[in-house]
Amino acid sequence: MSTYTLKSIVRRGGLLAAAFALFAAAVIPAASTYADALNPLTDRSLSLSSSSPGWNFKDGSGNSTYAPPNSGANGQKAGNTFSFKVSTDTSNTAGTRIHAMTFQYCTTSAGNCIGPGDIVDHTQSNADNVANKKSDLEIVTSNQSELGSGDFSTYVDANKGTVKQVPAASTVGKNYVVYYQSAGVSTPGDTSDDVWSLSPDWVMSTAEKQDLNSTNKHNYITLVNTGTNAAGFAAGTPVKVVFFATDTNYITNPGSSWFFVKINTYSAVDANDPTDPQVNPLDVIDGGVTVANVMNQSIQITTKVLETMDFSVGTVDPNTLSAAQYTTAGAGSTRGTCDRILMTMDPSNTTAGVNTLKMGNQDGEFSLETAHTYSTHSYWRLSSNSSAGATVYYSGNTLSNTVGDKIDAIGATKAQPHVGSEQFGLAIANGDGSDLNAPSSVGYKVNYKTETKSGKVYEYGADDAAAGLVAYNAASPTGTGLDTAFLTAVSGNASYHTPQLYPLIPTANYGDGAGTVNADYDGSGSDPITTNFAFDEGSQTIPVAIATEDQQVVDCVTAKMRYVANIAATTPAGIYTTKVNYIAAPQY
Repeated sequence: MSTYTLKSIVRRGGLLAAAFALFAAAVIPAASTYADALNPLTDRSLSLSSSSPGWNFKDGSGNSTYAPPNSGANGQKAGNTFSFKVSTDTSNTAGTRIHAMTFQYCTTSAGNCIGPGDIVDHTQSNADNVANKKSDLEIVTSNQSELGSGDFSTYVDANKGTVKQVPAASTVGKNYVVYYQSAGVSTPGDTSDDVWSLSPDWVMSTAEKQDLNSTNKHNYITLVNTGTNAAGFAAGTPVKVVFFATDTNYITNPGSSWFFVKINTYSAVDANDPTDPQVNPLDVIDGGVTVANVMNQSIQITTKVLETMDFSVGTVDPNTLSAAQYTTAGAGSTRGTCDRILMTMDPSNTTAGVNTLKMGNQDGEFSLETAHTYSTHSYWRLSSNSSAGATVYYSGNTLSNTVGDKIDAIGATKAQPHVGSEQFGLAIANGDGSDLNAPSSVGYKVNYKTETKSGKVYEYGADDAAAGLVAYNAASPTGTGLDTAFLTAVSGNASYHTPQLYPLIPTANYGDGAGTVNADYDGSGSDPITTNFAFDEGSQTIPVAIATEDQQVVDCVTAKMRYVANIAATTPAGIYTTKVNYIAAPQY
């Protein structure tokens, strides 16, 4: 080297040293520099279950009923989902493996870490500052544990890589999960062969790791892999790390402004320091990167849904009518999925024919006989937006004549029809919850079958001519009773369901009205009495419940009410009538 060159170097040495010192001062405080010199994590993002400030954890009504942990309304107990792709290939068990990951929440993306939050002196708890609308970011853990392999498919869609459900608020454990795309990575845009798999054996710890103006709250998460070979992913593998929020394990959002999370993966864990920080910047594999998020006050929208109820009582279910009968009955020309029960099949008869039933031998002016049980039927249909369900009651008196003679009521306890004895009773003539091979969730279907013998109707109704009614001794006893014209009209409408009582459930003495009331009524020798009825005369003053539900709204439920009467040889002659009222009481 020449003398000139050496002297030039000496003369410039002071300037060079100053420049180097300036460069070092700008870079060294950012521990992630080591990762920048290697490989960054790419395609990274952070998704919060709620972007509401941590002091805001109630629903629009000002209570926590509909703002559980991990929900959009709850900024106090939020869940965090990190997504990224690794750059370094760590899939070779003989080479570098991922032994740890860290997530550090700060107010800046580089340099000294300041914990996010807006509590003035940071010495108070988040709970003490709710009234002041202030909160610091805080990672709260209590007996946390990772989601195990047995629960992975319950919470994660292995084909889409998305969370299907979150643990219940009271769940102990199952607070976080690490998983990765194990198949389909090589075909961008084609997700048909994607498979996401669990990455197990991660142990979570948290700490307060802040350089300036500490919030005195944990802002740093370390995940250490305790597996025999640690974790390994091929370069470019998508990875997701999900921290669920429950009652006792969650992340509280800061009260305002933005925050950044610095993410790093590591090839080693400091076994001599099992507590924070457990990792060394020199061991970074991929990292030197951040993800950002901003806190926003929720938009609150207030409106009102008024109580609604549609309760119709009548003698004709329009679902059983042909198109021609439907029009003639005055129901209109357009079929609906939940048409109101009609009060007559002849709308021109607006007086005597409205909600009037005849019961007895139709060849003997509808008179009762000691040798047969006679029945008739009506319907009611109820819809209500009452969130706590509804109850339907009846109120009325037994059959009686104008001089005060009465046919004995069966009583409050159900009993079978018994010819030759005075009886009057009623019951719901729907299925038992499993009728027509339906599960109980859509059960108690209306039983439209009627009891007949060689053309003689023992069960006569105002809708006796309806196209959809089915005789008990018909060739197709499992028929639904719904007219084909009606089914065609509502076909494909998602809001339609077969007429049923569910979710209302019949009360103990009033659910057995579907079946036969006359033993061997068709002469086949195989028709025992399969029904029970009751009638409480006290209902005249205190209505009696016949069907109830207390957990959900009532969507177009339908009941067929069947009435029976028997007389004794000594029952006084006369014209007997009664009036039965039905009362729907929704619970809000």
